[in-house]
Amino acid sequence: SSHQLARRHHLSEAEMTQRAMAVVQELLHDESTFLYAQGKQHILQQAMEDGSSVVCTKCGDMIKAERWSQHAEYWCRGIGDAGDEGKDMS
Repeated sequence: SSHQLARRHHLSEAEMTQRAMAVVQELLHDESTFLYAQGKQHILQQAMEDGSSVVCTKCGDMIKAERWSQHAEYWCRGIGDAGDEGKDMS
């Protein structure tokens, strides 16, 4: 659960939410993304608000919540980086 994650990484639920929202705001205003170019950046916001996706604070990628474990273990570009903070959920 997100509470277990917060304890494991010493972040409060509020801090995790704050970090997730900061990453989402960056994504929403990133002119280099395909969705921004298509004028559909609202899709990112909806994915975070409905809880179906999470943002990895190690690499900044948005991942379907059900795929988080695989992302963190195998695919994250930030694997092995110091200061592992894990997943933030909105």
